[in-house]
Amino acid sequence: KLILLDSLLQEMANYEAEKHSWGVTHRLNINSQKSEEHLWPLLDKFSSTLLLCYTNRTLYGVEYEHWFVKDKLSDWKIEFSGSNGNFHVNVDCNPVGGEMWAPQEFAMTAEVKERMKKVLGATNYSLALRNCEHVARYIQAGVWISFQMVNPDSFMRKKFIEGLAEKTKLINTFPDELRPPGESLQTIYEEITDFVPFGGQKDALAEKDEKGYNILLIGPTGAGKSSIINHLYNQKVCRIGHGAKPGTRELHFTQGQYGFHMKNKKGKIEKKMKAVNLIDTIGLCDNMLNPEEVKSFIEESLKINILNIDKVLVVCYGRITQEHIEAIKLFLKLLKFKKYKKRFAFIYSKCDDLTEEERKEGIEKMSELLDDGLEENEDESNKPDEIAVAFPPDVTAPTIAIRQDLENLRKVALTDLDSKRISLDKKFCKVM
Repeated sequence: KLILLDSLLQEMANYEAEKHSWGVTHRLNINSQKSEEHLWPLLDKFSSTLLLCYTNRTLYGVEYEHWFVKDKLSDWKIEFSGSNGNFHVNVDCNPVGGEMWAPQEFAMTAEVKERMKKVLGATNYSLALRNCEHVARYIQAGVWISFQMVNPDSFMRKKFIEGLAEKTKLINTFPDELRPPGESLQTIYEEITDFVPFGGQKDALAEKDEKGYNILLIGPTGAGKSSIINHLYNQKVCRIGHGAKPGTRELHFTQGQYGFHMKNKKGKIEKKMKAVNLIDTIGLCDNMLNPEEVKSFIEESLKINILNIDKVLVVCYGRITQEHIEAIKLFLKLLKFKKYKKRFAFIYSKCDDLTEEERKEGIEKMSELLDDGLEENEDESNKPDEIAVAFPPDVTAPTIAIRQDLENLRKVALTDLDSKRISLDKKFCKVM
């Protein structure tokens, strides 16, 4: 009995230690001097090929996957580990104990090395919020994700999810030191007066935000989602990636206000100001994360933050590959596209150098690839909006064509519908 009691008390103490890590500021608390002087030079020990690895371990009485990044040709590795409250991101060449799995191989690029430097010396460990998998995947892909805190069947998630309470919204969000820099907030077109006035960025959405108008953007990496958001605000709010390099590596929430023309109780149309929440997502078909991983990450982030979505903007450009189609259709199914088609808009973007006929062909092809058409007895009006747009970078004076594209964008994104909103599965939602 004494042994069982001692074991129970130890488990309670361990759980309290983990709970304490949720209450402190969401930071890595990096020992910069030690990192730069002693750890950075060790990064030269790694070869050109790295492995994303994990082993099975137990910490605080919780079974979990211990993730780390290892050199393919030697024992050198970088990991977030420790015990008894003494944790740090370190580099060592100690052999891996026990069975090891290496699900992914990737290159040691200058960007990967820079991400290693950004996390080396971190000390503020949390199994739920700042764990070894977060660090390993950040090094590999630049994302702050632990799928052990996403998978509803994960022992780790089941152990912590209820106790996290309002801290749930910090799951898989960047610590302060790694938070991507914001944009300049510079106005895009001085002459444009109809836009969503920018109110600010948000780490997450609160319960009061549910009354707002929620717009979700999805699409492949580099499709132009961030640019679409910037043009709705007429302001450089989101940092834009270049080519296949993603600009968004987590769910990015911004908020503004817009005047919607809505029917009042007497049936008359009147203008009503309403909060607008624009939600930018990590790009699909990222070569570091497979479609199911991206879907799981976005799905969990959405369910933590919102119950209802008013509009989904699906953004594509150029040649739409089979990989793009399959990844987007995962989300169309998740967001009940067949039931809520009117709340979707297909946007064929980056049409800067296309003729009017080519723009038309592009959006028609996009719709054909993503929408399977009307089912038997389905209302013919139940279909998504479709537009093609071109917002050339560094253009400060809007042409007639740009003005028309802006008007079309506002029309498909900011028309409040009387129909039912897209509702996410309430049993998993944790809106605080």
